[in-house]
Amino acid sequence: MGHLELLAGLRPDERILDIGCGCGQMALRLENYLDENGSYAGVDIHRPSIRWCQKNIGSRRRNFRFTHIDVRNRAYNPGGTHRAEAYRFPFDDGSFDVILLKSVFTHMRPPEVDNYLREVARLLSSKGRCLATFFLLNDEQATLARAGRNTLQFAFGEGVWRYRYEHSPESAVAYDETYVMELLDKHSLKLKAPVYYGHYSGRTNALSFQDVLVLEKS
Repeated sequence: MGHLELLAGLRPDERILDIGCGCGQMALRLENYLDENGSYAGVDIHRPSIRWCQKNIGSRRRNFRFTHIDVRNRAYNPGGTHRAEAYRFPFDDGSFDVILLKSVFTHMRPPEVDNYLREVARLLSSKGRCLATFFLLNDEQATLARAGRNTLQFAFGEGVWRYRYEHSPESAVAYDETYVMELLDKHSLKLKAPVYYGHYSGRTNALSFQDVLVLEKS
């Protein structure tokens, strides 16, 4: 919640989309923060979580809505109907002022990340911001890895992505930072502020476990 306010500049009267909302952790914090002009939309691939949120949060707040999206993920929703690399979220262009993806891109394959960033660009309002977390691979992270400082090791995979578990890539995925920046450029997005690197890599001056990116339209 502090990151949304301080890094993404969330205001009480804004429209927020929480992709991967789970069982409503952020919704419960935003329930008493957003005013009557603000709104919250939460989506997740886990149907029981969405049902719980609809019953326990959405039923008492008309400006909070929760939607189950049956998107396939080999680790978390292997029988999903829709492919993440081609999925279009059920919202109009420019519908949101702030989009949150907390620990979402850390469970997705490259074509899926590509498409979700395309959707972020489509869904953001002209002055919208997106707060997204990643595990980023770069020179400093590699140096810390050689020194045994990384909390997580991404030993499998090749090219622009690595993963922690050989037989379950989606359980924890890391991306080459240059590749992520190329995707942002591809979809007319840019960093609103320098990357807030996480302490998973062994950095000591970190805000969070994962690396935090705040994005806006370029």
